[in-house]
Amino acid sequence: MPRIVIDVSSWQNSSYSYLNNFKKLGADGLVVKLTDGTDYLNPKAADQISNGLKIFENVSVYHYFKGHGLAEGKYFLSKVKKFGLDKTTVLAIDVEDPSLPTYNTTQVNIFLRYLKSQGYTNVITYGSAGWFQDGRINRNALVDKHIWVAAYGVSQPGVANTNAWQFSDNWHGVDASYDFDGSLSGSKTSEKPSYYITPGLYQVRLKW
Repeated sequence: MPRIVIDVSSWQNSSYSYLNNFKKLGADGLVVKLTDGTDYLNPKAADQISNGLKIFENVSVYHYFKGHGLAEGKYFLSKVKKFGLDKTTVLAIDVEDPSLPTYNTTQVNIFLRYLKSQGYTNVITYGSAGWFQDGRINRNALVDKHIWVAAYGVSQPGVANTNAWQFSDNWHGVDASYDFDGSLSGSKTSEKPSYYITPGLYQVRLKW
């Protein structure tokens, strides 16, 4: 059975009780919006991540992409590190902004290569089924083939060998996805992290 993973941003609540309710409803994982472009940080990210890690086995984070691969990769990773998220964390790039050019694979690859060059190898690319089908994101040309496909009101994601499928934008009020192989939730990671909180930041340490 695939795991159900929800994703949240500043539009959603950040409290423990709010996020824990989704666990009770059957959610197995959480993805938090961290950054957008090169100057936005989700003001609720700290609480959403810290409360999420008290509830779920893993928490992943995503960046909303505006088309500038290297600059945005550096900005995103600086915030990932600021929050103390270690290299087992799944980092997603959300490729859907209407201002993006028709074809985006080159800049997406620059973004992904930067993350991977810094040792963050658990990456995944998000986009609508139509963008993958039309080649706006060329899955075959991506430096990392893990993809997270959005397709609502259908019986399948519409892209072969999808790692995760965002099947609803209103699952009890939030976006929800099926994580087929752990590529979105990080559940495939063999080394399980333990978590602790320090003043103002959230840090992750591996069990050795």
